[in-house]
Amino acid sequence: MRRKAYKSHLLQHKKSSRKSRLSKTTEVHERDAENVRLMMPYL
Repeated sequence: MRRKAYKSHLLQHKKSSRKSRLSKTTEVHERDAENVRLMMPYL
């Protein structure tokens, strides 16, 4: 699981539906899974 990008700043001009969609989590793509695993050595 990962969080989506583009919801950390400049929230005034974004619609509430877009902010709601960006708040949800999504699955890491299978091709990126190994890179993510290597970035988190203590899990």
